[in-house]
Amino acid sequence: MNSSRAVPSPAGSQEAALTGDPLPEGLAPDIDPVRFARAGERLAGVTLASRMPRLLASGVLDGAMAVHWQLRGENARDELDRVRQFLVLSLQFAPVLACGRCLGPLAVDDLSISRRFRLAATERQADLEDPEAGSDVDVIAATPRLDLAALIEEEAMLMLPMAAAHEVCPSPATLN
Repeated sequence: MNSSRAVPSPAGSQEAALTGDPLPEGLAPDIDPVRFARAGERLAGVTLASRMPRLLASGVLDGAMAVHWQLRGENARDELDRVRQFLVLSLQFAPVLACGRCLGPLAVDDLSISRRFRLAATERQADLEDPEAGSDVDVIAATPRLDLAALIEEEAMLMLPMAAAHEVCPSPATLN
């Protein structure tokens, strides 16, 4: 499998974002979130769990597991009817986790989520706006460069079950 870094095409254009074609397998690129949202851009890709050390440390056993992701920017009205910029991130993957009882591998059914993020000018503004945003939107600061790979990894970690266990463990745990 190719694990090259997903990067924008030359001349600063993000060809995949404009065409909707997935990026090559690898890490998601950094983006300018405000420009991305204002332009209504789209980006999609696949990142292996082996490229996400925090996800692996969270209990995912299979480094070859693919996390499929899509990002969409949009201008929309917020709860106060103001036009704001939003990012919509969708993830899908099927992790293999360590069973909490026997420590053996436990395949989890496909996990998928779509999260909506409203962009705020600063961290302070994001903290102030977050309570008013409602439960369906998270407010994040619109930094000049958003580390999309880190956001994808964070959201994937939040999707993992708190305590995964077989209904009936296939074999007892053995300690060496």
